[in-house]
Amino acid sequence: MNNIKLKIQELAKENNFNASSISYGYKFVDQVQTNELCIIFSVSKKKPISELLDSEIIPSSITVEDKVLKTDVFETDMPELLVCNGACGQSAGANSIPNRTFTRPLVGGLSVTSTNLVTTVGTLSFIGVDKNTQALVGVSNNHVLIQDAFYTSERNLTNGVYQNEYSPIDNVYQNGETGTIPPSNYTIGRTLRYVPIQQATSNKVDCAIFSINQSDIGTGTISSSVMQAGDPYTAALPFATTAEINNLLVSNPMLYSSGRTTGPKGGSGCPLRIFSLFTAFSLNYRKQFVYTTVSFIDQITFVKPENDPSLSALCNNPIIPGDSGSALIADFGGVRKIIGLVFAASYVGVNIVYAHANRIDNVSSEMSIEAWDGTNKNFVDLSSIEYITTVGGSSNKNIVCDERQFSQVGLTTVLNPC
Repeated sequence: MNNIKLKIQELAKENNFNASSISYGYKFVDQVQTNELCIIFSVSKKKPISELLDSEIIPSSITVEDKVLKTDVFETDMPELLVCNGACGQSAGANSIPNRTFTRPLVGGLSVTSTNLVTTVGTLSFIGVDKNTQALVGVSNNHVLIQDAFYTSERNLTNGVYQNEYSPIDNVYQNGETGTIPPSNYTIGRTLRYVPIQQATSNKVDCAIFSINQSDIGTGTISSSVMQAGDPYTAALPFATTAEINNLLVSNPMLYSSGRTTGPKGGSGCPLRIFSLFTAFSLNYRKQFVYTTVSFIDQITFVKPENDPSLSALCNNPIIPGDSGSALIADFGGVRKIIGLVFAASYVGVNIVYAHANRIDNVSSEMSIEAWDGTNKNFVDLSSIEYITTVGGSSNKNIVCDERQFSQVGLTTVLNPC
């Protein structure tokens, strides 16, 4: 499997075929899924071979080590982030009204926003545990909570806009629907750190974490805050293992997710299934208010199945804007586990057909978080948070100062050196 993943990354880096994305999944013949795994190319528009340059013709098969894999071609647009303002998706009969409501105790799937992105809204994925401090933290995308998540070494230090996450302090609010700074009782925490986005090399994770107020967490032997909004499943959600994620195309579990805009999904009422793994693509992030193209690799792509007669098709999309940050959850023999962090989608025409999520093993590794079992944990002491500065831009995600580790959170003209 690792050889296939590396081959997809190689093809995406070269991108001789102008593909919107490249991934690994089942081949379709006459719009019917077969049992044959292949390398999938998505293109913005299929064209007759006569209209293509020789370099643009996708081969019928690709050799990976000693294995020959057929190819398949689908028509999709370039993936997009699921950015949303407080007005989108608010129809009176929407399934997501509970997700957009002021809710305590907190659960995953709720509407959130932050001080520095208060005109936009996304989703609280789940509550996890910081590995180093064993404190509870809220998890979402950095494009939901962080105004500019690029490494400072990739920003313009002379003519660009200075943006950081501590001045003003970047509080997180639930719900996130107001469009302006809400009342103080909406504050559920403060952003702590994120995985910086980079243009120079490929990214795997779009993730930010924030502190959680102890008063906003459910009590009990197993806290109710392990749940997802609108979903009756009450058990804690462990992280799936790397082996379980790599085997998703074979195990084909039912998927579940609860998002700010689409509400709870999964099961016979609104089925979701894995489409492909190791997905690689480019998309746009805002760097100093300018949209900049970056690449992502090793993503999970999932869909609302169209051709499975055993499943009811009662929902229109696997995900839509405002669902950024929601957890992607799989049922492994009756035990649900988090497999991904949703952050982007691909349109076919005007409809979102393909949704994309960061693998949770990559999120856990790069963000240094682990799953919460619902038992008592620590909470971040906000008075202990300290900020230091370094000279110029930095390509370091973390630095050590006086035997303490600090995470990069932006550019500033303030001087508080280590």
